[in-house]
Amino acid sequence: MSVQIDAIPATAGRDWLTGAALIALIVTFGIVAGPLGVLAGIATAIVGYLLGPPYALAAGHVALVASIPGELTLLSIGLVEAAFMAVLLAPIRRSTRPVHIALVAITTGFALAGIVWLTSDSQPLWLAAMLVLTLIAIALYGLHRLELVKLGLVSDERDSTGQPASEPPDEQPTETTADAPTKTASDT
Repeated sequence: MSVQIDAIPATAGRDWLTGAALIALIVTFGIVAGPLGVLAGIATAIVGYLLGPPYALAAGHVALVASIPGELTLLSIGLVEAAFMAVLLAPIRRSTRPVHIALVAITTGFALAGIVWLTSDSQPLWLAAMLVLTLIAIALYGLHRLELVKLGLVSDERDSTGQPASEPPDEQPTETTADAPTKTASDT
C-alpha cells in the first residue's frame, strides 16, 4: 500500500524564497537585538540553510533569547515571530496545496497570538502560557489522528447502526483434535 501525505517539505531549502525569508530574519534580529542580534540571525540563517526551517525555528528562538539585552516588547515579539513565520512558510511552495497550508498556518499563528494577548492582560502570565500549551497539545493530537487516517491505520468500517464496527478478538480459540477424557458414573 502506497500512501502520500501532503506535507510541508522539511528538507533544507535552497530556493530564492527561503533565502529571502532567512535574510529578513537576520534583519529582524538586528532590529530587535542590535549587533548581537545580527550575529544570532546569521547563525540562525546558516542553520536554516543547512538543516531546514524547523531547525532554524528552534535554533533561532534559543539564539534570540541569548542575544536580547533587556525585555522584549510586544512589537518586538510580533516582528520576530512574523519573520519566523516567513521562514516556515517559504518551503510550502513546493507542496501540493500551498495556499491551504499557508492559510491554516497563518490563522493558527494569529489565533494563538490573540489568545496570549487576551489572557495575558487579564490573567497571570503562567495561566496564559498553560492555556497556549493546552491548545497546542490539542492541535498536535488532532494532527496525530489526521496522520493515522491518512496512513490508513484507522479503519472506517461501520456496522448497520452506524457505530464503529467492533474489532475481532486478537486470539481465536484453538480447536483440539482429541476429546478430553470425561468422567462417567462407572468410573467412580
